[in-house]
Amino acid sequence: MRITVIGAGPGGLYFALLTKKERPDWAIDIYEQNQADDTFGFGVVFSDETLHEFLARDRPSFDRIRSEFAYWDDVAVHKNGVEMRCAGNGFAGISRMKLLAILQRRCREEGVGLHFGDPVDPATLVERFSDSDMILAADGVNSRIREHFRDAFQPEVSIKANRFCWMGSTRPMGEFNYFFKQTEHGIICAHCYQYEVGRSTWVFEMDEACWQGHGFSETDEEDSRARLQAIYAGELQGHKLLLNRSHWRRFPRIFCRSWSHENIVLLGDAKASAHFSIGSGTKLAMECAISLSDAVLAHGEADIQAAFRAYDDERRTPCQIIQHNAD
Repeated sequence: MRITVIGAGPGGLYFALLTKKERPDWAIDIYEQNQADDTFGFGVVFSDETLHEFLARDRPSFDRIRSEFAYWDDVAVHKNGVEMRCAGNGFAGISRMKLLAILQRRCREEGVGLHFGDPVDPATLVERFSDSDMILAADGVNSRIREHFRDAFQPEVSIKANRFCWMGSTRPMGEFNYFFKQTEHGIICAHCYQYEVGRSTWVFEMDEACWQGHGFSETDEEDSRARLQAIYAGELQGHKLLLNRSHWRRFPRIFCRSWSHENIVLLGDAKASAHFSIGSGTKLAMECAISLSDAVLAHGEADIQAAFRAYDDERRTPCQIIQHNAD
């Protein structure tokens, strides 16, 4: 069987790894438009439950991921000088770049073909990969493949009202923190957690009026950083904010009525996205990768459509529940 994966994010890499590990005789290749070490964002989050599933599926990648983890049990909410803390949550953070590097290495060890700096044109997708039994579109929330075949996938896209910006900091922290700040233009919330030694993620979120009032519509990355550092000087405790494609955005909620079309199937944010505040984007992608791999291993050689149906049957409801909770 020949499988082509478009997109080398956590979901696409994990699907390829798990599938190739069980069927080394299958040809599996991943095509990614960016270079291997190009990535946006800072850290990603996993729950204890998800980590146990990773351990059961591939011990080598689990051990390498675990060695890089920053762990915490508490979630702390800070507002008007008051801290409210909830213990016993069981989460871990890791650098997105390190996670991708670990999964890339495991894919190479299992014999998956990795092709970086190789963009795929959706208009020629079927022709270019005409020898593929299955094409996995794991090309992100702005999936060009989903949009090219939108009549088949029937995506529903709603853009959330709030503005957000993803930054990092050198400030260490031992828990997940929500810092609410009342400003002259409205409330800003910073979603913060440590993902490696000396590095933490800071996602700033506010409504449109607050965003406009602070002048963020007219700032570049550096100006935004300077203004947010001033607003959050106390919480940063003398540490600086870090940038990495830290542009202001509004979150697109994606829901596709169909996850497959002919021999093409969607994975990760390409098929369903959940708001970042729930911390489940990477978790969803990798858990769906597990389900899709199981389905393809069980049914793929005989009936790829049966594999796609099994994947949809198992994962659609869990994805919808997480989307609902995030909303």
